[in-house]
Amino acid sequence: MKRLSLVLLSLMAFNAWSDDLSGKMNALGANKELMNKARAIDPQNRVRVVQNREVDRYYRFELGINYGMAAGGDPYVDTNVLGGQVDFHITPRYSIGARYLNNSNNLNAEGKKVFDASEREAAAGNTNFRRPGVDYAKDTWLGVANWYPIYGKMNLFDATVSQFDIYFLGGAGQVNLSSGTSPVYTAGAGVGVWFTQHFASRLEARWQGYTDKVYDGAGYQQRNIDQTMLTATVSFLL
Repeated sequence: MKRLSLVLLSLMAFNAWSDDLSGKMNALGANKELMNKARAIDPQNRVRVVQNREVDRYYRFELGINYGMAAGGDPYVDTNVLGGQVDFHITPRYSIGARYLNNSNNLNAEGKKVFDASEREAAAGNTNFRRPGVDYAKDTWLGVANWYPIYGKMNLFDATVSQFDIYFLGGAGQVNLSSGTSPVYTAGAGVGVWFTQHFASRLEARWQGYTDKVYDGAGYQQRNIDQTMLTATVSFLL
């Protein structure tokens, strides 16, 4: 009986002590004097860690050669692009530049099928058919502005550590078509990798839009063209 009484008294004492401790812990946030002392010990309650960009991109030119492909455009034509670009880096976050793209165009499988069928109709003397119209871009000039808000470093096969930037771009220019010329507008994003102070590369995906026109046998028809351009670039920093 005495042992039972001792156990009950011990449990009641522990319960009272735990309630008192819980109350004190809950009151910590309301104790302004204690909070002020804690802030005085470490006034910077937010820590921001930033890796410095090791490749200097203040007032530097970047010259590059790019190669890629176009998705969209004329439905009967496959297009590859080869070109060059120049960018002037004002700061590591901003640059402006110019780009030139020369297009290589070939009929795709659907285009060959349709044109072969029209040639057979013409050879048979059938005049009740229309040859499909085709318009394609010969080359493109663009002025662009780039913004690099996200950057970091990566390990390349344990051989070296390189810097990269994720960037966004927008711009406008002129596209030279088989039917004439048209204004062209573009917007997109990419990843730039800066291997050394002078050697870099880019992978880029962007949209570009312009208006072309095709002759379908009855007259010219205008079309709004939306293309997706995928390019890889090797560049040199001056």
